[in-house]
Amino acid sequence: MNALLAPLRAYLAQRSPRERWMIVAAGCVLSLFAVYYLVIAPLNARMRAANDSRDQLESQVTRALHLAAEMRGLQGELADVESHIQPNAKTNLIAALSNLAEQAKITQQQLESIEPKQPSANAQYPETRAEVRLKGTSLAQAVDFLYRIETSPSHLIVRSLKIHSRSEATGDAVLDVSFSVSSFERA
Repeated sequence: MNALLAPLRAYLAQRSPRERWMIVAAGCVLSLFAVYYLVIAPLNARMRAANDSRDQLESQVTRALHLAAEMRGLQGELADVESHIQPNAKTNLIAALSNLAEQAKITQQQLESIEPKQPSANAQYPETRAEVRLKGTSLAQAVDFLYRIETSPSHLIVRSLKIHSRSEATGDAVLDVSFSVSSFERA
């Protein structure tokens, strides 16, 4: 090691004290730059990356907590719906809808059709679906019929609803209504 430092010592011995101090100062400045760029800057970059990662993970935890709360709410709603669905209770959907239409004072001329539709394939909750078409009904009759469907003890669900208004020759406004109703049972 002394053999390597000997030329440096000889060089410094030939310089004036002022030049030696300037060389030492320049060496210190270069050493500080080297320490900053080789040690401090990489550590600073890793710290920023760690902070960004922490912020991202905190955001994901917040989102996960929000989703967990939403799932608990949905599980409560599902439990409520399941409590209304009777196991192996076969609902004759078309007869139930016809009965509810009579209760809503919808005449046979106004009840254009109740047609069975292809249900969804769900093994746990088999579904029965029907398409109902009303022609020339009043708003009060349509609302009463839909209310009776929604509050039915058979737990019927209106899936889709289309309402078209038209005027009759008497000048009265009437509605043509079509909607899809589903009934579920527990397997």
